[in-house]
Amino acid sequence: MTGLLVSVRDVTEAAVAVRAGVDVLDLKEPAAGPLGAASVEVWEQVVDQVAGKVPVSLALGELLDEALWDRLAAIPAGVCYAKLGLAGCQNDDLWKSRWQRAISLMPAGVSPVAVIYADHQAARSPERTSVIEAAEEFGCAAVLVDTHDKSAGNLLAHWPLEKLWGHAEQVQQRGMMVVLAGSLDEAAIRLLNKPIVDLLAVRGAACQGDRGGRLDEQQVVGLVELVRQQDLARRS
Repeated sequence: MTGLLVSVRDVTEAAVAVRAGVDVLDLKEPAAGPLGAASVEVWEQVVDQVAGKVPVSLALGELLDEALWDRLAAIPAGVCYAKLGLAGCQNDDLWKSRWQRAISLMPAGVSPVAVIYADHQAARSPERTSVIEAAEEFGCAAVLVDTHDKSAGNLLAHWPLEKLWGHAEQVQQRGMMVVLAGSLDEAAIRLLNKPIVDLLAVRGAACQGDRGGRLDEQQVVGLVELVRQQDLARRS
């Protein structure tokens, strides 16, 4: 069964997402980039409000962010997943050791999530296979495919379906969850909502306007229903 992850930026949006019935709540600040980190204060407020109701995921920013190490030390108890991007690491021979160190500093009970940018050349991030191999080695719970440049089209503009399904099978065979994101709209969700995909992740499709707008409860409810109705249709 495919679940729905919705990214929220504060405690008000978190309450909206929980009421709407999302499967995973992701905390990020969209104005700070594709994996922009919200403030530690927001992390604590949201975890205090929703931990135990739905799993909470944190976006930590990029591996090369100077503030990353302080963020790692501030992850509150109750967080289930934490992800960081590898933008700028394409030609950095030390990215694997840095990433492994970052993962080692995550608190007990927090599962790391690997991030692959579908537009990895634009992001100057490592290519897909290298990230998957390192993710398995470092004990990542999931592999997220996202887009770095939100103005350059959604996930399907960068990866054809054939590549996505091959990727999903490879990740699943290695025992990690398959998570797909990247400016997904309803049409993309309909195409990508398959049993091999564990989570579909959205922000913009759940907001008024674009991903920088406020979360809209009716839109979130509609997305939750869309994902679940497709699953019921497959089972009938």
